Amino acid sequence: MRVRFPPPALVKFMKKISLNEHRDNTEKVTGKIPQNKPWTIHNRVVELMEEVGELSNAIQTDEGFKSKKRKKSDLVDSVCDVLFEVLNIAAYYQVNLDKEYPKVLKFIDNRRKSGEFDHE
Repeated sequence: MRVRFPPPALVKFMKKISLNEHRDNTEKVTGKIPQNKPWTIHNRVVELMEEVGELSNAIQTDEGFKSKKRKKSDLVDSVCDVLFEVLNIAAYYQVNLDKEYPKVLKFIDNRRKSGEFDHE
């Protein structure tokens, strides 16, 4: 039997956390990772690019564009790895995600409403 995490009974007791809290928690976890030398923002961006490549591979193999034999990573893990790196970059630049991300969603939705994404 497959156990879901978190168990449904626990979900109602769990606190939902904000994007900023996820950003801060990611920064804390990252700070505990042993390193040969300190990572710069440039290392984070290169790591993000690597993770996006793995996500691309997972999508291509899951969608049948590449053979399953060529699969290098799991789709869900890859999405989360990309998010991990994006949150690290947001932490580096102290981006207030709770404030800024809703603005981006509204901007994109306004573009949609104006027909910018319509196919002619």
